[in-house]
Amino acid sequence: MSVGFYDRAPLEDLEEDGLKRPGASAGVFYVGRMPARKFLTERLMAFLHAMGGVFGLILMGMVGYVLAGKGWFGPETRILLPRLITYVALPPYLMSTIMRGFHRDGLLEFMQGALLPLVSVALTFVLAIIIGKIARVKRQHFGLFCASVANSNTIFVGIPVNLALFGEEAVPYVLLYYFASTVFFWTVGQYAITRDIEGEARLIPLRTRVMQIFSPPLLGFLTGVLLILCNVELPFFIQDAARYLGNMTTPLALIFIGITMYDMGLRGVTITRDMGLALSGRILLGPLVMYTLLTFFPVGGLMGKVFIMQSSLPVMTQAAILSAYYHTDAEFGAQAVTMSTLLCIFTVPLYMTIL
Repeated sequence: MSVGFYDRAPLEDLEEDGLKRPGASAGVFYVGRMPARKFLTERLMAFLHAMGGVFGLILMGMVGYVLAGKGWFGPETRILLPRLITYVALPPYLMSTIMRGFHRDGLLEFMQGALLPLVSVALTFVLAIIIGKIARVKRQHFGLFCASVANSNTIFVGIPVNLALFGEEAVPYVLLYYFASTVFFWTVGQYAITRDIEGEARLIPLRTRVMQIFSPPLLGFLTGVLLILCNVELPFFIQDAARYLGNMTTPLALIFIGITMYDMGLRGVTITRDMGLALSGRILLGPLVMYTLLTFFPVGGLMGKVFIMQSSLPVMTQAAILSAYYHTDAEFGAQAVTMSTLLCIFTVPLYMTIL
């Protein structure tokens, strides 16, 4: 993008250069072929649009935060909400979305696009290992550090953010990134986190690992793909039921995030050196790797924007859950999720403006 200054340029020179303006020929800043004032105005509008979308999400998250502070949610509710999202709302949402957005002819070409986010996540993971080794990240959360840097919250945060910024057209590309990220996390990412366990407890049966990869949301996505490939069209009442159930995904996910942030507590959060590296890697390294790959493997404009946004989102919630489940450094995982989610308030509008 070039920035030029035309100082008292004759009108005919401007017209030959494609910059036709009636009247005055006084010096004007240009960004490419656009007047600087118009360029800045458009960037400001994009930033405000992104801020508006993010603040709408924050308000829904604050509902969960405030109600949790008032004691509305007991231990049973805290268990029920993620189950309701994962097992009831997300699978039909992903199935109905993929069936509405694609037909058989374009589906195979669409699925090939999953290779790009998969390569991006894998490359980010490798770079996280290198950075962790150089910086001497503590052994007790080294695997968790790498998994946190490589994997973003592609569903609970990814779907609401991309819906607010780009609309329904972005959801299929969100699902592509989710597909690649989920497969990577429940294979390589989980293995890395279990490496933080001391002793034989790190050995997890293969059957358990396979069951974790094929989670209900991923099965809902694959069901939609299978129905498209088989040219099966579901009855309208089943489609309506799937859509209505799926519409619960965004508000429930944001309320759950608000509850989680309240439970984690914000006063006790401290940014250590390792935490600073993890946050920088998640917010900066992920989108940088994706942007670099897009220069070599250009894709459609909207797909590229969604992929960059997905790669810049907070740490995957499951990373904190697994660290607590395997009794590794659960505090590091919880703080990584909390701090990266708070940073999202500022980074999402920033990346949206740049895009």
